[in-house]
Amino acid sequence: MNISELAQHLGVAVSTVSRVLSGNAEKYRISEQTVRRVQEAAEKFQVVPDPLGAGLRRGKLGMIGLLVPDITNPFFSTMARAIELRFRETGIAVQLCDSAEDTDTELLLLTKLLSRRLDGLILAPVGKVSDGLKKAISDSSMPIVLLDRLLPGIDAPSVSLDNRKAGALAAAHLLDAGHRRLGCLRGDPGAVSDRERIEGVQEVLRERGFESDDLVIAGEGYTREESLAGAEKLLSASDRPDAIISLSGQGVLGVLEVSRRLGLSIPSDFSLLAFDEQPWSALMQPPLTTIAQPIEAMAEKAAALLNVTLKDPKSVGQQESAVFEASLCERESVAKK
Repeated sequence: MNISELAQHLGVAVSTVSRVLSGNAEKYRISEQTVRRVQEAAEKFQVVPDPLGAGLRRGKLGMIGLLVPDITNPFFSTMARAIELRFRETGIAVQLCDSAEDTDTELLLLTKLLSRRLDGLILAPVGKVSDGLKKAISDSSMPIVLLDRLLPGIDAPSVSLDNRKAGALAAAHLLDAGHRRLGCLRGDPGAVSDRERIEGVQEVLRERGFESDDLVIAGEGYTREESLAGAEKLLSASDRPDAIISLSGQGVLGVLEVSRRLGLSIPSDFSLLAFDEQPWSALMQPPLTTIAQPIEAMAEKAAALLNVTLKDPKSVGQQESAVFEASLCERESVAKK
């Protein structure tokens, strides 16, 4: 049964049923008796208002888009859940899309999301800027907030981590523990976040008098195969690093698999420090030392920035970007030398 059929069943106007179910009965001075009749019948026959139709009449759909690089990564699934819960409180639904860490897929999905009548969009980019991506965002009037990996040259409110400081934090911890040759397993060489984390590591090394050769960098992507290849390069070298920083949560799995295959033990053969706190980090043997991002706080801030624009379209471009700091979760995968 739909709203029209319910109105006919009750012998009232369709507009009366619509106003009661949308919470506007008092505004239109509908009697308490009628409100009660409509609500009871709607519950009995499971009739709900059409949010799409109502949204189009208001010029709002009541839905935002969320595009993330990899929903199987606990970092992004935690982020998506926090955003969905935040908007659920305000009656706004979230349409989630996964770009699978692929720039072509990202542009395709972004173009589709921007062509729909969504109220806004939160974009957690793959991390590479292309002319197509820039044009799609700049040509759209839809409010957009960037989250996590930033896109230089794109003018939009953003929420991110201070990646240089986070990389410096990781390097300082390893050097303080007595390590002298560090390895970085990055994700994508073109990703701004990875590049800035490596720059933070390099800054600390320079400050402490180390040479450029004291840092070995490997890794060409975020997939399992790419992580394995990067870890193999680091761990199979004759001058293997005595400590490895995995710049992504996914990369650490490659390090673990390769070290097991080569018969290497953590932390006796090499120490391991990984970016992003995972649900299993403290359960590993040994428990994993991590650089933790405040994922939920970052996600909620992104939602808040977008929500401001949804309430006041004139505020587009006025929101300030937010930068968060990482923290060190010290456990047993880093040995003191």
